[in-house]
Amino acid sequence: MPSDTHRLARRGIRLMITRQAALQIITFMGGVVLARVLDPAQFGLYAIATFLVGAFALLGEFGLAPSFIQRREAITELDLRVGFTLQQVFTTAIVAALLLSAPWLASLYPKAPPDTVWLVRAVAFNLYLTSWRSMSALQLERALRYDRLARIEVVETLSYQAIAVGLALAGLGVWSFVWASVARGVLGALLVFLAAPWNVRVAFDRRVAARILTYGLPFQLQSLTNAVGGWITPLFVGSFIGPQAVGYLTWASSNGKKPLVLVDSVMRVAFPHFARIQADPREVERTVVRYLTYLLLPAGLWFVLLFGAGSDVVTLVYTRKWSPAAPALTLYAATLPLDVIAWISATALNAVGHVHHPTRVAGARTLGQILLAIPLIKFAGFDGVPIAMLVASAVTVPWILLGFGRDAATRMLRPLAWLVYPVGCGGAVAFVIRQYASGTAVSALVSVFTLTLFFAATAWLTAPSWLKDVFWLTRGRPWGTADAATGTP
Repeated sequence: MPSDTHRLARRGIRLMITRQAALQIITFMGGVVLARVLDPAQFGLYAIATFLVGAFALLGEFGLAPSFIQRREAITELDLRVGFTLQQVFTTAIVAALLLSAPWLASLYPKAPPDTVWLVRAVAFNLYLTSWRSMSALQLERALRYDRLARIEVVETLSYQAIAVGLALAGLGVWSFVWASVARGVLGALLVFLAAPWNVRVAFDRRVAARILTYGLPFQLQSLTNAVGGWITPLFVGSFIGPQAVGYLTWASSNGKKPLVLVDSVMRVAFPHFARIQADPREVERTVVRYLTYLLLPAGLWFVLLFGAGSDVVTLVYTRKWSPAAPALTLYAATLPLDVIAWISATALNAVGHVHHPTRVAGARTLGQILLAIPLIKFAGFDGVPIAMLVASAVTVPWILLGFGRDAATRMLRPLAWLVYPVGCGGAVAFVIRQYASGTAVSALVSVFTLTLFFAATAWLTAPSWLKDVFWLTRGRPWGTADAATGTP
């Protein structure tokens, strides 16, 4: 029943948002300590190592979890065993390739220290830990059982931050990240298996494998093309400018797009949510509008805050050594609303089986980022990377909405037009604040408060009535209920 699916989705989203709030508090506290103890170059070195391992991992994955979650029929023990077998074969091939090619990969970065080779090899073994938890995790996600996953992931993050901070204070430098990742991976794999145990066996069936790969490979191609855009920083910036610039951009992207951690939590629920209601296209469309409304609000506020007070906050919280990354921070925040639209739209299209359209759009976006970033890095330094991402996203986002149909895209965007007002008002106030900010702690706090107040007031005045009802009057209102007066979903 759609109503049961919506209820489980709402519960899952609440759990994942609560989990994400806890994770952000833990991560922020650990991140501040690590940013003060370690140098930007050490962040950049670890980012390079994880990029190299992640790039190989993407090449070897085949969309196993999405294939199982999206499927309408029940998952059998044979499906799990065949999927696990395929995953171990691919993972072993990737780890072996990384172990052998680590010296050559490290040579791509002449300014990186000699221990980069062993750093890559150590990070590579985390791929096994990820694969060992995936079969249990996908069963929980498919059933929208996020209560267990939320608790486990809070424990994982707490263990990672505690170990990373402790080892950094002990002087282990970049290896603090490595050992913290290993500990988190072992703990997470054990806890997820205990939450959703299954009879682990190795098996192979040609029919089952073909069914997994038929959906999984196009989906993985989409993930790969999306990821290639992120390779610009470690590949081009790391080679042309050095690890310190990679550290700046990695930090700026992580903080400039911070609300994406909220989107990530919601999208983990949204994918099985859309998959369960895929037989009703109108219901899918209404649900997409709901997701966009809820997630574009914090994205717009985040951009306004960083545009108006980002530079002062960076200096006060992270120290002046991170100030060169402040412009990139604001540029990444400007890309955030476009990322939200693209991400939610692609998730919905993938969940209903239309995997090829978002794959084409992702390819065009990535190609545009690369073609723009290479000359922009030369003329604008590392700030050229977020500029390229902003332009490429602005061009391709309208295209992905066409995957729902020309008329459907218009119906979906019309209820979102009011969001222009709080972002525009907040941006205008932020522009004024930038002219008079003094750079003190008091000035930064006043700026953040003022911007939040103007944004919230304008949002309240212009928001549709159904949204006000959801927040103030009818918390238990069904997900897809339309507003009686306007018909807005």
